[in-house]
Amino acid sequence: MIKTLASKLAILTTILLGACASPTVVQSVKPGDSGLSCAQLQNEYADAERFRTEADKEKSVTGGNVVRALLFWPAILGTAANANEAMAAADSRKVHLANQMGQKKCAIPTGSAVTDAGTTPTSLAVTTAPKSKEEELIELKRLFDGNLISKEAYTDRQKAILSGP
Repeated sequence: MIKTLASKLAILTTILLGACASPTVVQSVKPGDSGLSCAQLQNEYADAERFRTEADKEKSVTGGNVVRALLFWPAILGTAANANEAMAAADSRKVHLANQMGQKKCAIPTGSAVTDAGTTPTSLAVTTAPKSKEEELIELKRLFDGNLISKEAYTDRQKAILSGP
């Protein structure tokens, strides 16, 4: 009887701790992204940035991580793996949205979203002065080196930057 109760408690604890160890992993491309307005694209970008920030926080020393470490240390590994996956997905989403904004000639967000009560983006800081070609090329190279864009997208965007005004 006691062994059964102890094993049920261990299984329940494992399930509960595993459920806590999952930052939100966003879709890189959502249906309807191409039909969004500039403001909607910027809000989506802010959401992706927020998801990335939240996932990054999961990798630090938090109360939940301390409890996971004390009660079931493998949950820490699951949390870190999930956080890495969520951060990569958020970065990929941001690149996709930036490409959409570039095609529509929208201002691409810089910095973080201004939030209401720290949770919901209400407005977004956007670039007002155009970036220099050098800045755009450096950013493009960073995206390519991080495997966030394909060689074809890199080459096409590089040509567009160099041939533009």
